[in-house]
Amino acid sequence: MTRSLISKIRRECDVVLVVADARSPSTVFPFHPSSGQKAILILNKIDLCTDEEISALRGRYRGAIFMSARTRKGKGHLLHTLIRIAKEKGHLIRVGVVGVPNVGKSSIINLLRGKRSARTSPTPGETRGIQWLKLNKDILLYDSPGVFVRDTGEEALAHASTVAAEKMKDPESAAARLLAHIIKSRGRGHVAAHYDIEIGEGEDTYEILEKIAIRNGMLLKGGELDTDRAAKRVIHDWQTGKI
Repeated sequence: MTRSLISKIRRECDVVLVVADARSPSTVFPFHPSSGQKAILILNKIDLCTDEEISALRGRYRGAIFMSARTRKGKGHLLHTLIRIAKEKGHLIRVGVVGVPNVGKSSIINLLRGKRSARTSPTPGETRGIQWLKLNKDILLYDSPGVFVRDTGEEALAHASTVAAEKMKDPESAAARLLAHIIKSRGRGHVAAHYDIEIGEGEDTYEILEKIAIRNGMLLKGGELDTDRAAKRVIHDWQTGKI
């Protein structure tokens, strides 16, 4: 069963590295961190930009970390930032990596892991199968990037309206876009009433999928939320005119 890694990263990680190609602002995905989670924008492939382009990026994306996985530029800055966050939080932090395709997410993971990092098994209660890399005593890195696929609203809506949920490669992403469309056209109250849940201000559609799963007891082995099943229900409800 295919499930989006995005939801897992949202639930499991304290920090999310949102990787984008420095040469193309369109690859900067507007990731919305969950409650208590910190998102850091990583502008990768900075070695392929001119000085003028870098200057413009620094003005536009304040707080971003500029990196080149190929030349290792920015690795120290990122590691020091993660160490600082771990000290501020006062506990070991878990870090995930997300972004649209072909921006160098895996390269960033490989750069951070280096030769000294070691795999560590999940502790009791964690999702089985997740591979963590121990970067140091304070940082665990999720060794699998989450991938956002950019579709236009019309393409996403057409896809969710015509393709059976069971045949979709990533029903969670389709359902998340579908919920965004419904909320925009009919309001959050419509979705909240239909699924008998509460939707707070600022909650994104992945959090809504999690609430639908909780409300309906959709769980996998080990108690993990089955957001894949929740997503398929949303898609089915839309296709059958229930919502």
